[in-house]
Amino acid sequence: MSFKISDFRSVLGAGSRPNLFKIKISAPAGYDLTAVEYLCRAASLPSSTLGTIEIPMNAGRRLKMGGDRTFSEYSTTILNDENFKSRSVLEKWQNDIVKVNFGAGVIGNRNAGSLSVGTTTTKGLYGTVEVFQLREDGSSVNAGEYKLINCWPSDISSIDLSYDTTDAVEDYTVTWTYDYFEIGTPTNEAAGNNV
Repeated sequence: MSFKISDFRSVLGAGSRPNLFKIKISAPAGYDLTAVEYLCRAASLPSSTLGTIEIPMNAGRRLKMGGDRTFSEYSTTILNDENFKSRSVLEKWQNDIVKVNFGAGVIGNRNAGSLSVGTTTTKGLYGTVEVFQLREDGSSVNAGEYKLINCWPSDISSIDLSYDTTDAVEDYTVTWTYDYFEIGTPTNEAAGNNV
């Protein structure tokens, strides 16, 4: 089989670039994280693992079937703005989850319109994180759009402080826990183009 560079170029196109991405966080009402779209300096496309079920058969052979699908925690690195606005909102989100967990004993409906616990009222506790792989013209690639469903910030990393660091902007890592992800946009799902 002959290999032509023109065939390779036609298959690859411009290629996907790791620096062409966008993150959008749709947090519950009262948590404004719109700035994260601009401050998120590193992320990834999410991963999932499909377990294996082995069924014993004759002569020691095993039939392998797909098992449960698990979704790994998701991580983003965010630049710290001068007023700690985004970090403060994320910390408040965590605090409100803890208040509801300890106040009610259970979380309840994750998508509830409002949850009241004592004097604490939150408009739902879970949000979505959308990751967009972008083309060079800024448009998103449908197969490169991921929506993390029922997510919340499970870990907000520390920020190292030092007199020695004079030429850098602080950043921190946020680990997101979520139930599952969807691929593609809802408008394309209706057209049957979802991956």
